[in-house]
Amino acid sequence: MGNNAKNIKEILANDNYIIPRYQRNYAWGKAEISQLIKDIEEFFPKENNENKSYYLGSLVCFKRENGNFELIDGQQRHTTITLINLVLKNWTEKIENIVSVPNLKFDSRKKIQNYIESLYKTETTSFLKQASELNISGIGSFKDAIEIIQEELREKDVQNFAKNFYENVYLFRVEVPEDTDLNHYFEIMNNRGEQLEKHEIVKALLMGKISNTKEQEKFSEIWNACADMNDYVFLNFDTTNRKNIFTNVGELNANNFDGISINENGDKGEELSLSKIITEHNIPTDFPKEEKYIKDKYKSIIDFPNFLLQVLKIKNDKISLDDKKLLEQFSDIKPEPKEFIFDLLKYRILFDKFVIKQDLADADESKQNWGIRNLNTDFETTVKTFETDEELTKIQVMLYYSDSTNTYNNWLQEVMKNTDFAPDKYTEKVWTIAKDKFKNDNLSYPTISIFNLYFIDFLLWKLYKTEEVKENLKSLKSKIDNLKGQFNNFKFRQISSREHLFSQEHAKRYSIDEEVYNGIGNLCLISTSQNSAGNKENPTDKKKMFLHDNSSLKRLIMFESYENDKWETEQINKHKTEIEILINETATK
Repeated sequence: MGNNAKNIKEILANDNYIIPRYQRNYAWGKAEISQLIKDIEEFFPKENNENKSYYLGSLVCFKRENGNFELIDGQQRHTTITLINLVLKNWTEKIENIVSVPNLKFDSRKKIQNYIESLYKTETTSFLKQASELNISGIGSFKDAIEIIQEELREKDVQNFAKNFYENVYLFRVEVPEDTDLNHYFEIMNNRGEQLEKHEIVKALLMGKISNTKEQEKFSEIWNACADMNDYVFLNFDTTNRKNIFTNVGELNANNFDGISINENGDKGEELSLSKIITEHNIPTDFPKEEKYIKDKYKSIIDFPNFLLQVLKIKNDKISLDDKKLLEQFSDIKPEPKEFIFDLLKYRILFDKFVIKQDLADADESKQNWGIRNLNTDFETTVKTFETDEELTKIQVMLYYSDSTNTYNNWLQEVMKNTDFAPDKYTEKVWTIAKDKFKNDNLSYPTISIFNLYFIDFLLWKLYKTEEVKENLKSLKSKIDNLKGQFNNFKFRQISSREHLFSQEHAKRYSIDEEVYNGIGNLCLISTSQNSAGNKENPTDKKKMFLHDNSSLKRLIMFESYENDKWETEQINKHKTEIEILINETATK
């Protein structure tokens, strides 16, 4: 079996790679693409001249008789780097190392093949137009991916990114033997156990420092219960251990690890070592539960590796919430195992009670159903943690969605450190976190952050909820009241694009100054798909298209601010003034 590390330039410039008909469609979206680009950028900071390599993963291939490589595993990665290369090829400034001809082929998807090949032949000046206007069915995910890549790279040092992308990012090309029975190979891939993950190694390393077998078992029980982030930790213990660990109101019934009582289970006297775990891959992916009715009904805003780092950071502020460095950081800090596992359980109880979860009981994603809920006294149903929590929930959802990759969630660290969860105090604390994140001096394109636009939408919603307002806010409040139905049903969504309502193309036609069309008066949030659908439309047509869409409250107010169906310099500047007053009156005091 061949196994060679090749940099991106080598992968894209040499050989042909075939996506066979049995492979699924391209499925990477905002989360995966943004994370890939972010990981590469962070691994190669501009000020660091250290010569190092970043390994993106593997391409498992079967070499056909004609010399082409059939992609068995890794087609999503290869497709994404092909699209990144395409965007860089058509960047506004010259990029070194680009590959001019795609080497990715599709066995049975000729429309996709034609779309990619057509864009590779397109001149840079018409690339954006062609990418969005080529009338080829079935290429929606590719159009979206191109827009996401453009959006992510727009805020990066593209020259530094491109140099490292082509030269220092590597993929392992793994070739299966030519006599491999591919059907059998897929069966093995589908049935194999889970690969050992970093957090499981951390568990083994910490447990290895505990000599007492019973204490190891207790550590493992607590760790496994905390690891299931999509349920309440209380329900992740069996009935007997719940009574041992929790009081009758669901609070922790101990002050330290030694005070926690866990019923013995599992093999007695067997030492759990890292070498044994790695050798046998005997990692439990689930643990016994008597009650299954709440299992998998909730979506946590973070995964377990991030939660581990959140807890580690509480007592070690230098910790980065980057789970790629999970092993490294635990190795550096070397937390005392029994103290850490007690903290893990303590903060997991706090997390369950005071941080938003998404209720997945209703399959309709549009309903979202975010809320701050705790187990009821019967421990079978849930209730709102706070009687009145609409504003608190809105702020947390805004903070969650406005992180483009939902990766670090630094805001959550401040919540975890909070000591006063009285409703008013807690709401004020989370509101302060959001205000501190808002940058009032960053309100123009292209530097304005996605968060700043989310925050302005929140300020508009908050103004809608305010009955008595100052004289200088009454004009804006009147517009909001005209739209109260859409404001009343408003929910934050994952939105990744910043839109000029008056596009650059139309602004030039109407002689609108760059400062005006790039200013906050002409900007709002928009989804990638809407940006694709409406980017060539004039403001009047955009209003017709999105008048009843409340994904961006600011855009609704902009539509409401049209005068005689006009959106030009005068109207843009009036709206800019309204937004500045709103910020000064509600976010800077």
